[in-house]
Amino acid sequence: MPVDKIACHCCDLIQEVTELQPGFKAHCSRCGHLLTAKTEHALDKAAAFAASALLFLLLSLPFPFMAFQSQGREQEISLLQSAYDLFDLGFPFLALILSLFILLIPALMLSAYLAVLLPLKMGRCYPWMYTITRGLFTLHPWGMAEVFLIGVLVSLVKIAGMADLVIGMSFWAYVLFSICLTATITSMDKLQLWHTLDSYSGNIRQQPQISSGSALDNGFQSCHHCHLLHRHEEIHCQRCGSKLHPRIPDSMQKTWAYLITAIVLYIPANTYPIMNTTLLGADDPSTILGGVVLLWQHGSYPIATVVFVASILVPIAKMLSILWLAYSVQAEHQHRLEERTWIYRMTELVGRWSMIDVFVVAVLVSLVQIGDIVSIQPGIAATAFAGVVILTMLSAHSFDPRLIWDNLNPQEMDAVNQGTEPLNDLLDKIR
Repeated sequence: MPVDKIACHCCDLIQEVTELQPGFKAHCSRCGHLLTAKTEHALDKAAAFAASALLFLLLSLPFPFMAFQSQGREQEISLLQSAYDLFDLGFPFLALILSLFILLIPALMLSAYLAVLLPLKMGRCYPWMYTITRGLFTLHPWGMAEVFLIGVLVSLVKIAGMADLVIGMSFWAYVLFSICLTATITSMDKLQLWHTLDSYSGNIRQQPQISSGSALDNGFQSCHHCHLLHRHEEIHCQRCGSKLHPRIPDSMQKTWAYLITAIVLYIPANTYPIMNTTLLGADDPSTILGGVVLLWQHGSYPIATVVFVASILVPIAKMLSILWLAYSVQAEHQHRLEERTWIYRMTELVGRWSMIDVFVVAVLVSLVQIGDIVSIQPGIAATAFAGVVILTMLSAHSFDPRLIWDNLNPQEMDAVNQGTEPLNDLLDKIR
């Protein structure tokens, strides 16, 4: 990759990124955001891992995932059957979430990787590969294979004392698929892939004649998908074809709308049962917090801690963080810019891990259905909580972190951009 000028996704500062050696990373000099990283033999590794992941995913579908045995009766599930069971019980939204996040979206991601990487390995690049790459990175946050596996682990702990459990071949295939999927994503950096596409297609992008300051102040805008810089008057990205905006359109309105709806849904998600267990005719409804307490009482301290953090602490922390970020931007606060940017990155990163409890319910409902002996039904809180997780993720994605830095007044912004005084000293003065 030649010397390239890009604007940081988080603070909009113009950066010059030179050719990286394998194993090296480039971070924003102002907010610390990771701009790009280079892996040795990235194309070969990513293609091999993607092909392996897709093969393991296909192998995980026809075989039993696990079986539940109690008093001579057995209930066996597969990944496809679990989604059908939720739909059959009258929970189509949960069935759709399970199908999308653990099967369809990961399968689309892997197919997109192979559609792009295999022609590149043969030295070819076609125009449609740019569109597929744009869609590929849009899907990244919504693939939740590893989150589902943690949910399966929690499910096993919850029902370990109720009956015998048998792990099927599909489970191990899915574990290998999850590992290979993660390796695929970490092997191929986003910016490196865009430059590889340009290199193989022979496109030489003209670099803007700017060396400091933010893109916005210099009359440029950065593509939200491929980070190519364009002048303000341009409407569509020259590289990936997406529509250009200096900032995410209606960012604050969307952020507040998603956040307020998530807060409203969080109330029934924690007050109503997330699942109902029927054992020999006796009903035992369980809330999210009640499930954590039960795990703790049974001595499953690590699992109880994971569920408590993912299902209680993380959603609350996410909503409070987004609330503070949105308020601070609208109140035009000019302090703790780096800290607020870091909080945004963490909020965006951990958002999907709150889906653990929803996957726990999905697995248990599909697995534990032994007639009048024992059965588990999803509660209304499962749907509400899934809505909370999705809405907080959408709220984080709608928030534009560059708005945090836009509030800095011109004199202070010039000092930060030009490095005329240490950043920490400047921030102390602002505070």
